[in-house]
Amino acid sequence: MNISTCNIIYVGNIQSIDDNTLREYFQRFGEIEALFHNCSRAVDEWLIDYRFIRFSSNTDISIFLTNKIDHTIGRIRLDIHTYDVAFNDETRLLLDRKICIAHTNPKLDRNIIKKAFTRYGRILNCTCVSSGNGVEYVYIEFDSINSVRSVLSSSQNHFVGRTSLAVKQALRPSQIGVNVENNNMKPFKYLYPESRSDTEHRFSSNAYSSMTNTPPVQCLNVSQNENSLESNTLATSPQSLSQQQLKDLEEECGLIIRKDFDEITYQIDKYLQKQQQTYKKLR
Repeated sequence: MNISTCNIIYVGNIQSIDDNTLREYFQRFGEIEALFHNCSRAVDEWLIDYRFIRFSSNTDISIFLTNKIDHTIGRIRLDIHTYDVAFNDETRLLLDRKICIAHTNPKLDRNIIKKAFTRYGRILNCTCVSSGNGVEYVYIEFDSINSVRSVLSSSQNHFVGRTSLAVKQALRPSQIGVNVENNNMKPFKYLYPESRSDTEHRFSSNAYSSMTNTPPVQCLNVSQNENSLESNTLATSPQSLSQQQLKDLEEECGLIIRKDFDEITYQIDKYLQKQQQTYKKLR
């Protein structure tokens, strides 16, 4: 294993666990030098269900790799691998069995959403996270990756009542960032990110309002200056957007438009029902 990653572990299934809690749990095993992820695009952060933890060079990380130990936080079983194994596409990660759902109805019940997806397979866990910025996130874990494939292969749009759902698969590390060992880049700047308990999913405003804000600092492959330059480019030169970025923008705008459309439709139906009742009384 390359010396630059031999003391780094991958920790998955952490979407509902804040970074301070993660750091507090793993400090008992050795000195932590950094806790980070490799996503440089703010609009993708809601699809990230893992962190990398870099320990000091004198920490023995083999303690995390034994099958005799289940690491849990608040009854949540953590998915732990070495850095290199996490980037291997042959590795089965727990997030492979997860779908990520975004919607804009704060009153939508978690159990109703869960019930809407039970037809695709057995659901093990369903976690809700509120962004505080008008976007709600739901993370569903199935017992089989085939259930996730069925959800994603379905050509239909997903709705619960009048609420439209944006459904995507959780992203693997290899899908959003390069392995540092295979990339000729400048050395990382390892930073402790802001606690998710203090900035509860601050990426939500970027993901569903604007892509012009600078991405968070916990990035592997893009420096802060490069992030600022990219952000300015996105804000001033729409022609330079990649196809994937255009697709993301279309989905974000579509979600907002569908929300407004659903509300208008609801108000029209309500008005027509009222008029119908008045007409019946007049008759």
